[in-house]
Amino acid sequence: MSAKHLHEQAEQAERELDLVWQPLTIKNVTLRNRIVRSAHGTGFARGPVTETLKAYHMERARGGVALSFGEGGQVHWSSPGFLDLTTDDIIEGLADLASSVRAEGMKLFQQLMHGGPTLYAHDGSAPWAASAVPDPVLGLVPHPMTKNMIDEVVEGFAAAACRVRQAGLDGVELHGGHSYLFSSFLSPATNHRTDEYGGSLENRSRILVEALRAVRDRVGPDFVVGVRLSPDGADHMTTGDDIRQVIGRLEAEGLVDYLNVSYGSHYRRSKLIGVTREPRNYMVRQATGEITKQATLPTMVTGRVLSLHDAEEILRNGEADMVSMVRALIADPHLVKKTQEGRAEEIRPCISCNQACAGGLTSRGLMGCVVNPACGHESKRGDHVLTISPRRRTVLVIGGGPAGLEAARSCALAGHRVVLHERADRLGGQLRLIEKSPSRSDVASLLPYYESELARLGVEVVLNSALDSREAVDAIGADRVVVATGATPRRDGFQAWRPADAPASQAGVDVLTGWDVLNGAEITGPVLLVDELGHYEGIDVADTLVLAGHRVHHVTRFSNLAANIPVAYDYAAGPHAEELYKGDYELHTRTLVHAVEPGRATVAPIAAPNRIQELQVNTFVFMSGAVPAHALTAELEDIPELYVIGDALGPRTLEPAITEGSLAAARFEEGWQRATWVRYSGGSSV
Repeated sequence: MSAKHLHEQAEQAERELDLVWQPLTIKNVTLRNRIVRSAHGTGFARGPVTETLKAYHMERARGGVALSFGEGGQVHWSSPGFLDLTTDDIIEGLADLASSVRAEGMKLFQQLMHGGPTLYAHDGSAPWAASAVPDPVLGLVPHPMTKNMIDEVVEGFAAAACRVRQAGLDGVELHGGHSYLFSSFLSPATNHRTDEYGGSLENRSRILVEALRAVRDRVGPDFVVGVRLSPDGADHMTTGDDIRQVIGRLEAEGLVDYLNVSYGSHYRRSKLIGVTREPRNYMVRQATGEITKQATLPTMVTGRVLSLHDAEEILRNGEADMVSMVRALIADPHLVKKTQEGRAEEIRPCISCNQACAGGLTSRGLMGCVVNPACGHESKRGDHVLTISPRRRTVLVIGGGPAGLEAARSCALAGHRVVLHERADRLGGQLRLIEKSPSRSDVASLLPYYESELARLGVEVVLNSALDSREAVDAIGADRVVVATGATPRRDGFQAWRPADAPASQAGVDVLTGWDVLNGAEITGPVLLVDELGHYEGIDVADTLVLAGHRVHHVTRFSNLAANIPVAYDYAAGPHAEELYKGDYELHTRTLVHAVEPGRATVAPIAAPNRIQELQVNTFVFMSGAVPAHALTAELEDIPELYVIGDALGPRTLEPAITEGSLAAARFEEGWQRATWVRYSGGSSV
């Protein structure tokens, strides 16, 4: 692309995104634009600031973000946090982080939080909260806080804020929502107190006001102090009107300098980190927009904001003054810079799957990103550290699914000549199936991204080309070969709990796969859907069948719907289940199929195989996993520089496919060493 064209695109971006690029001043802190990153857990630090956490923030600073937040800081021993703000030992690390990101033009605030009923202390003692009402997730009965306990925690907030100021950060934020401590006081359903901290909304907000007063007294009038608040999203809990009244009180007393308003709680977790079923900008549309419009202070909103055009729409509607883009900036930390430079087509899109961000934090204690394998490895992975290979080679990539697409991209970035052969008439592999998902078609936004990237990088793409023999591969004349041929779904009715007995293998019934359903196969209900995967594909297929009006018996060996999605059920599978149950849908959990024959199937619980239930069904859909196409790999195994990736190596999920593809360029360099102790996000069944 010519310099002139890039300049023209940058000018167009500036015109279209006029409000996004405008600076904003909060008290005495001026932000270079309106795009920020609200606080979220990464797991990259557990106490002190680490180099990993610093590198994570630095990459977003270099990418043009105006303001970032240190993740939830611990203010008192009774509630752990990612950064320990209860000791002066934190000051040096915070100071280094703040000065480093400031040198790149980004400001840094620190969030202060107490988990209340959602967390318990490292010593295992009961959580502290407004009343003895257990959190639905943690499930422990908390200790109702006495006045002395309240005063102690309030002092913890003030002392933590003082340390943040000493470290040279630009501001602090108190987390007052999402079922945490202040939220447990605000909600009438969890606050049963009869003293001055219970009853009226004025009383229920008293602890938050006292904490903000204490923080303000300690940091002085010139330091930025903000608060995060959220309607709970469930009946009889904190409402939007409650939040408006609390904001009015805080504004009247001059206790805060900006407002961060989000949506959801442990009583409505699906709203906290919305998956693709939620529309873009969903928090603003469903809850926060009307709250922030009425505020007089600068406001911040979030909620599946995926592009700067989404952010511009929010700003133009007067729904916020700052827009937080968290997952989109995990997926591509240079989203802002690329857009500003007229390179928006190079932005790696967030697909809102939650598998490695929230899911990684849940299942392995570290956040990652399905589409950005450099997340959490910013010092050693990613486009910004990929160097041109000293020797330009010809790399043949066989297969145009996600693994092959990312392999072709990474090798082309490293300066190699890349040729990609795909047997189908389109690129995409299984991503093409997701295009047909009733609720997750947004995931397929990866396809135009990869098509654009391969064209930009000069990758030669050959469609309708099945390289299925050694002779065909040798004829290409490549120096290096990447096999990304994927896998094909099995049709024998295999079940992991009964590996020697596949009930559909000799039953005389026609068996469909989940792929067949998504590709529009003719279906006659009722349908038996056997789900051995426990992942998003099962949701896609069940959605398709239920929306078509079929009665569906969904049989799975797992304990709930899509149990292998690593993020907690209430975040991802739960909202999908709510929709499925609106149709003629029955979920048989921890259940196996014992036999199938035309017109019927017998099933029984794993724990009670004698309790046989007969189901009347006309269509049999078995999602029994897939098998790799090993034949070509076997023919090529004596090629010294052969790299087998993705489902061709072993059927797994999108995260390992893209990660293995991203490592292809490094795989062919001298000194390459096999990675050790790699763990992708497992689900609740693992």
